[in-house]
Amino acid sequence: MATSLRTRLILTFAVLTIIPISIVAVFISQRGFNVLQDQSAAFQNQLAQRTADRLEAFFNERRVELSTLINVFGFGTLDEDTQRSVLSTLLSQQRSYYQFALVGSDGSETLKLTRGEVITDSDLVNRSDDTAIQAAFESGTVSFGSVYFNENARDRLITIAVPIVDLVTGDVEEVLVSEIRFQSIGDTVLREASTEAGQDVFVTDEDGLILAHRNPNFAIRANVFKPDVTSGRTTGLNGDDVILSTHNVVLANQELVIVAQIDYATATSLANDLSNIALIVTLATLVISILIVGYSANQIVKPIIQMSRAAAAIQGGNLEARVSEKGSDEIAALGRSFNRMTADLQTTLKGLRENVTQLEASNQEREKLIKDLQAAKRLAEENSRLKSEFLSTMSHELRTPLNAIEGFTGVVLKRMGGAQFNDKTEDYLKRVQNNSRRLLQLINDFLDLSRVEAGRLELANQPFAPLALAERWKNEIGVLAETKGLTMEVEVSPSMPATLYGDEEAISKVVINLLSNAIKFTETGGIKLKMDHQDSIWNIAVSDTGIGIAPHAREFIFEEFRQVDQSSKRKYGGTGLGLAIVQKYTRVMGGNVSVKSDLGQGSTFTVTLPLKTTA
Repeated sequence: MATSLRTRLILTFAVLTIIPISIVAVFISQRGFNVLQDQSAAFQNQLAQRTADRLEAFFNERRVELSTLINVFGFGTLDEDTQRSVLSTLLSQQRSYYQFALVGSDGSETLKLTRGEVITDSDLVNRSDDTAIQAAFESGTVSFGSVYFNENARDRLITIAVPIVDLVTGDVEEVLVSEIRFQSIGDTVLREASTEAGQDVFVTDEDGLILAHRNPNFAIRANVFKPDVTSGRTTGLNGDDVILSTHNVVLANQELVIVAQIDYATATSLANDLSNIALIVTLATLVISILIVGYSANQIVKPIIQMSRAAAAIQGGNLEARVSEKGSDEIAALGRSFNRMTADLQTTLKGLRENVTQLEASNQEREKLIKDLQAAKRLAEENSRLKSEFLSTMSHELRTPLNAIEGFTGVVLKRMGGAQFNDKTEDYLKRVQNNSRRLLQLINDFLDLSRVEAGRLELANQPFAPLALAERWKNEIGVLAETKGLTMEVEVSPSMPATLYGDEEAISKVVINLLSNAIKFTETGGIKLKMDHQDSIWNIAVSDTGIGIAPHAREFIFEEFRQVDQSSKRKYGGTGLGLAIVQKYTRVMGGNVSVKSDLGQGSTFTVTLPLKTTA
């Protein structure tokens, strides 16, 4: 009977404990899956947009490249051998081109070069029915053709027709026709996309036909993939469960679709981890609850067991048997009645002395029981302390990554899911988000420094436009300057080449750090970004009207964790890593950085880099 009662009590308390914990765990887990799915969809949308921007930039570079060849270098005025030589050089240097052709006003090809083929006069054809060529002759502007599959190239091609205009008459005399390989988009634009494990990005036409993929077999086999949603969870290219987002790019008279997708399992791996943690916590809570409930059940059932044993002892002739009388519940009252009955029997049979002796023994037993209960209480308090330490350690060690903190805080601030809060709470959330970003930026700075010091920084050698890059920097930093009431001036020398080669992201990291520092240490006036070149060197100078740098501080300003002085550090904040990153990145790129400053008058940081106009 005692065992049955103990079991029922343990099961009842365990169920009452585990049900609410399980409900909370399931809710948190499901909420985590939903939030991560929405966040992943937003990330895929950003990736699709970035890829679309790169795709537009890719075609714009080809258009500018060909227009420059014609309008700047006077391609139309060159003799045929020179034209052939120029196109051959461009064909060998730029793998994006598959074929060049020069088409006269009657639509006949007068010159043709094809990658990997020898072209004779018999291979020249009439292309008067080519709509892109017709449009170039009629409009006098660059025209794009439709995407088509070329068996010889084993690739999908797109035609770019660039008119050659007679500068005297203004008429279009010829059209330079180039065929662009879509696989080169997969080799450049798509491979440059920052994709993680389980993530993919590719290009289709408006009917879902895959035009470019990092795996060329998808385009060669003419795979078709047209998702049933533009953003969200669906079936992916390989038939698996994915979260994707699409972005459309209009090119001439046709529409291209950028598809970015990630495996659902990869996108929600953090939620799976949280579910596993919730399961572990639930099981641990269940075990602890069973132990606590078991102990409590024993305290409840123990007097009943004692009473049963005492009754059996009295039945056997032992009138010394007693039960605990501690408490004010029904069991304690029954125990007291039982003891009174036993005492009455003992008084009748053994007399007053035996009764007194029994009472003294009973008193000693009660004192012992009190000590036992006190020891049990101390044990319970120690168990509670150990449990608190365990939960504290677990919550500290298993905290969610900083990206998740920032992501969730952003979701709450956007009041997604019906979240309601006052201005004070919103201020707290913004502080959490800002400090998360600051800590994440600090971690990123440490990673940047460690990559440089370990020699693992790999620099790209890709073409970029200095003027466009300067405008991008202005757009990114100008908002911060406007917020502080500062002016921002950008001056790019007209003699700067239109295209340079190098690592655009590494250069941007250097300049953004300098511009950010200039804004941070400037209260009035403004900042200036100046870009020029001398021979084989180009200079990037960032000037401000801020607090300036003392002469002694210039000796250590580029060291890690060093700032101008302690008062500057307290007033303006920061970790002292920005200028260290600037110097190390500049040196890795083969350049140097210098500073000129007058205390209280402002500072000028000048970065000198090798001027590379070719790959």
